[in-house]
Amino acid sequence: MTCKLSDLLFFSSLFAGALWAQSADPLASYKDANFKAALPVLKAAVAADPKNALLHAALLSSLTYEGRVVEASDEADADEASFPQSADVLTARGEFAYYMGDMSAAEKLFKAALKLKEDHARAWFGLARLFRSASYFRTGRLYCIKAHGLDPGDALITKTWPNYLPAEKRAGLLKEFAQAHPWLYKNFEMYEDAGEKLNTAANRREEFQVEGGRTETDLHLVELRYSPQVLRGLGLEMSINGGRKVKLLLDTGASGILLSQTFIDKSGLDHLGTIEGRGLGDDGAKKGFLSVADTCEIGGLKFKTCVFRALEGKRAISGEFDGLIGTDTFDAYLIQIDFQKHAMNLKPLPERPRLPQGYDREIPPGEKTFTPVFRQGHQLLVTTHLNGEDAGLFLIDTGSGISMVDSTFASLSGKIHQDNYMRITGVSGNVKKVFEANKAEIQFATFRQRNLGMTAIDLNNSPDHQDVRMSGILGLPVLAMFRLTLDYRNGLVKFDPVFK
Repeated sequence: MTCKLSDLLFFSSLFAGALWAQSADPLASYKDANFKAALPVLKAAVAADPKNALLHAALLSSLTYEGRVVEASDEADADEASFPQSADVLTARGEFAYYMGDMSAAEKLFKAALKLKEDHARAWFGLARLFRSASYFRTGRLYCIKAHGLDPGDALITKTWPNYLPAEKRAGLLKEFAQAHPWLYKNFEMYEDAGEKLNTAANRREEFQVEGGRTETDLHLVELRYSPQVLRGLGLEMSINGGRKVKLLLDTGASGILLSQTFIDKSGLDHLGTIEGRGLGDDGAKKGFLSVADTCEIGGLKFKTCVFRALEGKRAISGEFDGLIGTDTFDAYLIQIDFQKHAMNLKPLPERPRLPQGYDREIPPGEKTFTPVFRQGHQLLVTTHLNGEDAGLFLIDTGSGISMVDSTFASLSGKIHQDNYMRITGVSGNVKKVFEANKAEIQFATFRQRNLGMTAIDLNNSPDHQDVRMSGILGLPVLAMFRLTLDYRNGLVKFDPVFK
């Protein structure tokens, strides 16, 4: 028996129709933010009803949230041509642009959708995430609350909405929501347990309170070396409870203080709960724990109630030093890093009262020349153009010994080939596949650099959903060409060239 191509297409369409028919609502899993489950149903629904803009928009969103870049890019292009005036499609395209780090395009698309449909909940939510990442916290809060009011049944919106509620209301809602939507949370109970153990050990005191109050302070940065000839980076010295000093790599790409288990144990600190840590490398997440010390001293600053994260195992962090210190540890200060002089200046930011609705970005008089950046948690990401075309977000990362570009992002605007000689190791072990971009001209702020043979790896290999893809990393060799000034509160960075 032979089967013609036309027969296969006929049976395929029947099968697609049958899949769609099995689901009373093809958007049910999508609305529940279970995008993995939504994808096969939506693909079948689109095949059965190819002119339905809402189904196409839901499919594009699901591909985006599952990180399927190539398929999402093709779907976005096709949807732009087929549904140029659909608010649903404009919003989904905005979500894809936001995920890819093209914030300017995302904002335009969300606003275009709202011009067509003023009560589009997902478009308001898209703006909420975008404005919050741009440090417009008050506006982001208002937009999220508005989105939830328009569509409280959208699980993606409802996941964020409790963050803007009073603490006593938030905890119960989050736990109930997490239990009903396990696909949106990983190890929720594990982190809840670790947090409670930490709060108990710290007697619920505020972390990293400066003894004597915050004043302008200068800290000396010490050199950390691979060998006498090769510099690894700059760091700070820290002691715990008056004990011996340890050298920590100053890392703008890290959060808080990460220590080795060996140093935690030698300092006599308890292991509190279980957490996971992830960094560069393909070995996955590493198990860790939390610890708290009564005091710690960093440079000339003495802190009370110092909280640390640690990874299990006896090895030093990356085999070279005993820990990392993220610059967000000093986020109550205006932070200036002078790599040439091995100096860091901390200037206290003005005190301001706590407001439940938060503050929007304010540009102080002395920061008019600063570059706005986007924040994803502790990460500071700057809009960077690759080869004069594609815009993405590059991480400002003094902890990286080289600058890198995401392999998927690099392949969108040029050619890459495998590099069998470069070896890259991070917190999560070795990177198995290393590539090289044939041409990578990067441009950010007022700086432009042409790189022939820039290293490219998969910077987005986490199995967990990322709101925004990292398009690249600006490592120490590039950043050391500037005096960096960081304003975490307002999401502003000054790149002041050392050599003009």
